[in-house]
Amino acid sequence: MSYFSKRFQYTFTVISIFTIIITSVMDLNDTHMTNPLWTPHARFHWACQYFATIVMSILSLYCLYAKYKDKGSVFSKLFIGLSSLYFWGMFIPALLMPGASTAPDGIILPPNFPKIFTIIHPNFIIACIVSVISILVTSKEVNRKQEN
Repeated sequence: MSYFSKRFQYTFTVISIFTIIITSVMDLNDTHMTNPLWTPHARFHWACQYFATIVMSILSLYCLYAKYKDKGSVFSKLFIGLSSLYFWGMFIPALLMPGASTAPDGIILPPNFPKIFTIIHPNFIIACIVSVISILVTSKEVNRKQEN
């Protein structure tokens, strides 16, 4: 019995693993976790978000590959497919906060670096792409007839 389409399974396997790796590589350094500009309380909130993101990604992988009673249910598809929005999707409303920027602190930008990328950093573009893919693939999966 096929609980999920191959497209759904591959998409969210890649997104979950990518999220675990990219957040670990990009955030466990002096632009984030050990940034001297950040107060201890800001680091605490970052750590909460980081570990929650890792756990959500691992749970998504578990739901894709483990055996459990409701595997393939609409709820399991929604959980897997929308769990990436917990991290990536939150870039969008976070940018609306006054004074927010998606560019990491402490990075020295090259001369003539486009000003728009100091506000909308490439990580924001990645977040938008992952969010759109997650919504589209999940929507298609939820509406798919289950194969026997």
